[in-house]
Amino acid sequence: MKKRAKKVVVNLVNSTRVRWSWLLFIFILGIAAVKGQELRSHSAEEYFNRGLVQCRSGNFTEALDDFSKAIQLDPQLASAYNYRATIRATNGDFKEAIVDYDRVIQLNPLEATAHYNRGVAHFALWNLAAAIEDFANAININPRYASAYYNRGVAKHAGGQIDAAIADFNRALRVNPGYAAAFNNRGAARQDKGDLRGAIADFSRAIKLEPGYAEAYANRGLALLLQHRDKNARRDFQRSLTLNKELKAVLEDRIRKTEIQREAKY
Repeated sequence: MKKRAKKVVVNLVNSTRVRWSWLLFIFILGIAAVKGQELRSHSAEEYFNRGLVQCRSGNFTEALDDFSKAIQLDPQLASAYNYRATIRATNGDFKEAIVDYDRVIQLNPLEATAHYNRGVAHFALWNLAAAIEDFANAININPRYASAYYNRGVAKHAGGQIDAAIADFNRALRVNPGYAAAFNNRGAARQDKGDLRGAIADFSRAIKLEPGYAEAYANRGLALLLQHRDKNARRDFQRSLTLNKELKAVLEDRIRKTEIQREAKY
């Protein structure tokens, strides 16, 4: 009798465990059903539009979720991929951003901004060849895309193609003569070629266009330092740091390197 009673207790415990397993399974199914019902209760367009509102409010995590839901409901919605990619790139998730830009380009091969934005993401990952190719594709679609010329120039300069970089900065400036960053970066490329007068002229043009351009003041100061115009250089360094104190460590390092370069070359 004791053995039989023990057996009954064991069976009861096991059946209770089974019953709780079924209840948990049904509960999980219920959650999935609610989520599925919630997703179906809104259209892809509604999620997309809500994502736009969240973006404007600065709620990027919620916007990312809404764009993902829009994509889940409509995998052909290129705009949702594009916005999701932009948020991911802003968050520093460049690899996932590239995946989304790939999809935008697959859906709309003539979307110049998607090629351009993917190029920016590739550059952030130091994929220079891929970045240059994307900027070139954007230019082929829109030959007056000043930012694409400029960024292709930046990528070429980073890869040591100085003359090609200067040519791209020239193209950017032909499209947009007021492009201060193009003057600044063309000045940097000219300085790398040893054209200090041309470099200083470009940095000065950038400053004239944007009087608060701290990096241009720093760059002009370094070029002046190479010309042994120390007083003018110090004035530019001071102005640069007044505009942007965060440049101090980087600028001090560049000044030391430039002084070494000056003694060796100029």
